[in-house]
Amino acid sequence: MGLIDQGCFLKPNEVSIYELERIDGENLSLLCGLPDVGLVGIISVSHIIKELGMKEVGYIDSELFPPLVVFHQGEPTYPIRIFRKENLLAVFSETALPPESLYPLTRLIVGWSKEKNVSMVVSLGGIGVPNRIDIDEPKVYGASSSQKLRDLILQNGISLMEEGFLVGPYGLIAKHSKSLGVQNLILLAESFPNYPDPGAAASALEALKKFVPISVDIKSLKDRSDEIRMNARELMRKTAENMQRMGKSQEYELPLMYV
Repeated sequence: MGLIDQGCFLKPNEVSIYELERIDGENLSLLCGLPDVGLVGIISVSHIIKELGMKEVGYIDSELFPPLVVFHQGEPTYPIRIFRKENLLAVFSETALPPESLYPLTRLIVGWSKEKNVSMVVSLGGIGVPNRIDIDEPKVYGASSSQKLRDLILQNGISLMEEGFLVGPYGLIAKHSKSLGVQNLILLAESFPNYPDPGAAASALEALKKFVPISVDIKSLKDRSDEIRMNARELMRKTAENMQRMGKSQEYELPLMYV
């Protein structure tokens, strides 16, 4: 299938989106599954893509990304792809992302969302907690630059992340969304900081269903927990290294204004 957006020769230090078919519509929502704490976003968005049978409609590429391709059933493909099912879009990464790629990548995702009139960008992630092993049902926290979404977070029985820092791709998506006037919903589940956490992903999905009308089997995700942890170990290791480089530990601090 040919590209809708041509220009396959990458420019240094730039990130580009390539559409395999025209992406447009009304009342679109975009889910972001990017490597972060516990790989919560990647695990949850991957499960949604499989459960809903979402179709690949584009990909994101850059010379800032690792020099690799991903093989599925013998076919090479790009590690960061865009999927669609009706009015639901998903950006999904299968590789750890170098810190230097995050600013242009997240700026592109939010700018592209505004161009496509996406009504809501949803960041699914984890928030590391030291006592995660003692938690049976991880709690989910929500945040948004939109008062309407903050009200909806509380109405849905989800606690607001009232103070703190958010470091990494989801922090940048929040920043760019606020700057460009794009509605961004952030859902963060209590998670192991440096281990793949399907349980946290399941909690994030339960929370997501209160905002986006999707029908996915969360039990099947929990049943595959051991398999997912095994398969995601290397991605988690590389992601943890990158998180350390970008100062992820700052999330455990309180902003000076509230000390």
